[in-house]
Amino acid sequence: MNILSDFSKDTQTDKPIPGSYEWWYFDGISGNGYSFVIIFYEGNPFSKRYIRSLNAGTGELARHFPALSISVYKENKPVFYSFEEVVPESAAFSSENPAGKIGENSFTGVRNENDVDYTVSLNQQLPNGDSIRGELHFRSESAEDSLNQISGYSGGANHSWNLVQPKCSIEGSLEIKGYDSILIPISGTGYHDHNFGSEPMKDTFDEWYWGRYHLDDATLIYYIMREKGEWDKKAWILEDNGTVQPAQRITMNEKGLSLFGLETARKINFEGDGFEALIQKDEMIDNGPFYQRFSGNLVLKSGKEIKHARGISEYIYPSRIYKKLFWPLVDMRIKYPGSVHWVQKSPALYRWTW
Repeated sequence: MNILSDFSKDTQTDKPIPGSYEWWYFDGISGNGYSFVIIFYEGNPFSKRYIRSLNAGTGELARHFPALSISVYKENKPVFYSFEEVVPESAAFSSENPAGKIGENSFTGVRNENDVDYTVSLNQQLPNGDSIRGELHFRSESAEDSLNQISGYSGGANHSWNLVQPKCSIEGSLEIKGYDSILIPISGTGYHDHNFGSEPMKDTFDEWYWGRYHLDDATLIYYIMREKGEWDKKAWILEDNGTVQPAQRITMNEKGLSLFGLETARKINFEGDGFEALIQKDEMIDNGPFYQRFSGNLVLKSGKEIKHARGISEYIYPSRIYKKLFWPLVDMRIKYPGSVHWVQKSPALYRWTW
């Protein structure tokens, strides 16, 4: 894992090796109970089309499999979900500036001295008639100076994690039309990162836990990655004043077994100089055969002070993506170019897959 925080590198990376991938990730938790996760992909690592191309040795690259996923939750229950892979002509990513486009959805980033501002624009229509439109702004000061303390290589070097905005304010609105038509004002705290892999994920790591929890004056960010049977565990308390406190000890316990056979830790403990923290992943908000997303609760003890925060935790087991047993389930959720699964045409049935 190559860890960095560099706005200038939040751009398209050259990916000459089949199986490589790249994504730009945005999430936010609004004060009114709504939250969202938006991901722009160049090289959709969950695509059976991409996997078939790799297995067949056709030589197709990441740019042939762009995609966009959008998840919106109210009180940790999904109210909108979309995952669409598009033809390359419907996508564009800049190698010079932080900018990308999938269909009529886009993101752009600008930096003015120490201020970083991203705009995410959404305009997505689903085959079942549901739609989402809106604009979100992610604003923060640059974290590059403080995060230089944690930049560098840990474990394998085939995956890069760019923490562009580990904590930022979010403002905007989302209009969803579907079972209910709602206009959602968004105001709260967000996060933006950028991931790049130079080979298929399953060749880089076996499984990966990661997440972020925003306190009033700090953010806890962690990743726990098993590479070739060895665990690489890292976590930090990133204080708003620029101080970085690393965790010296990380343990996982209370594993739970999902319907799809994924066995994942539901509690993660962190210990560092002067602090102890516990994350309880108490609500699963996305559950699949190789990926899970949780809403969790953080309890942080520092001296005599105890702080609480809600946040997002995620987990992936990439080798399972290649198991054809699960592809019929994936087909119901991902819309591929030129085809629409019959479940995706039904408002009731497609919402059931969320």
